Amino acid sequence: MNAFQQFCKSYLFLVSFLIPAIGLAADNYPNKPIRLIVPFEAGGTSDTTARMMAKKLEQRLKTSIVVENKPGANGAIATAFVARSLADGYTLLHTTPAFIINPLLNKKLGYDVFKDFAPITNLAMGTGYVMVVNSALPAKNLQEFINYGKTNKISYSSPGVGNALHLASAQFTEYTGLNALHIPYKGTSPALLAVASGEVDFMILPPTIVHSFISSGKVRAVAFTDAQRSPDFPNLPTMQESGLKDLNIAGTWLGWFAPAKTPQPITQQIAQEIKNVLQDPEMIEFLTTSGFRADGRNPSDFDKFVKSESKRIEAVLKNVTLNE
Repeated sequence: MNAFQQFCKSYLFLVSFLIPAIGLAADNYPNKPIRLIVPFEAGGTSDTTARMMAKKLEQRLKTSIVVENKPGANGAIATAFVARSLADGYTLLHTTPAFIINPLLNKKLGYDVFKDFAPITNLAMGTGYVMVVNSALPAKNLQEFINYGKTNKISYSSPGVGNALHLASAQFTEYTGLNALHIPYKGTSPALLAVASGEVDFMILPPTIVHSFISSGKVRAVAFTDAQRSPDFPNLPTMQESGLKDLNIAGTWLGWFAPAKTPQPITQQIAQEIKNVLQDPEMIEFLTTSGFRADGRNPSDFDKFVKSESKRIEAVLKNVTLNE
């Protein structure tokens, strides 16, 4: 027997032990705590949704789920961490469209979202964003703000370069022809506070985050970005109703991923249990009040969705200027 034949024999012998072991691991899953990595700061919509889902999922999986916040680089730090983790189902990623936006903006991240991850499911879809301006500005509605922006220097904030909220504002400025300076902050909360204090002029963000700021008069809502009005702000016109006929900026999404090569039975099990949780009335109410609607598609359909969204966002990026 030559060296190559000996290698093949040894390899097949090893595989004969590994395959049953992988199957056994999937059959016994989970038998220890699960780490759920959130790429953004604690307290934001993504974080609170992750914690609510983890709490509900613990009851179904009969194990603890530890939520860990690893903010930085618009989610790339946490995403890279999960990509390098063991593919055993015990380290999962809870993320947003930043997952696919980052590699479109930076080709040197050190991971490939389509090769290094196994899609699990999409928890929820956002119902659109609210555009708010500093309440001291003379603009009382969207068209007045656009007119103001054409004769004055204006700026906008976001939680960082290249995230979904930055992209939404960039789409708006590109469509309207406004020359607005983007000022990134380390998180949604400081970005919103910058609008309230007058450091910047406007921001586009999820309805629930900004609700108290609007009701207290700290900022002024001028438009909703989706095609239909927000249930949270039924009297707030959409951008289309405000004269921007072809501009429709849909809301964000919240999805779960595992490292690539995680056993399929495990990802399918997690997806099914999440789907079950999404039928819980308390979870439905939580998502609704957070500006989302439950989704819960299977891993295969979620994979198709992510690839489709990547192509859509890539097309958008070709037509907007993401100045820093």
